[in-house]
Amino acid sequence: MVYTNLAGYVAVAAGGLVLGTLFGSKVTSALLAMIHALEARMSALEGAMGAGKTAAVAGTERHAVAIGAHAAAVAKLADAIGKHALAVDEHGAATVAAAVESHAATLAAVGK
Repeated sequence: MVYTNLAGYVAVAAGGLVLGTLFGSKVTSALLAMIHALEARMSALEGAMGAGKTAAVAGTERHAVAIGAHAAAVAKLADAIGKHALAVDEHGAATVAAAVESHAATLAAVGK
């Protein structure tokens, strides 16, 4: 009886080993396929991130050029405002001088 029990245990163990090996290989294949798909997605994500950095650098460079152009335009505007202020001052001084001369002439004519 002991030998039949041992023979049964050996048969069950062998069958379990065979079924375990077959099932294990299927599980291993499925896990490897999932890992490969995950690696492919990560590689695509890394590529997109690298491309994003390139685009961000190009965008940053364009932004710096735009800021430089804006600074040059502001400098030109400041120069034009300064010239306009000088012209207004000269015009104002000439207008005041003409008014003073006119007033002095009027006073001189009235005083005669």
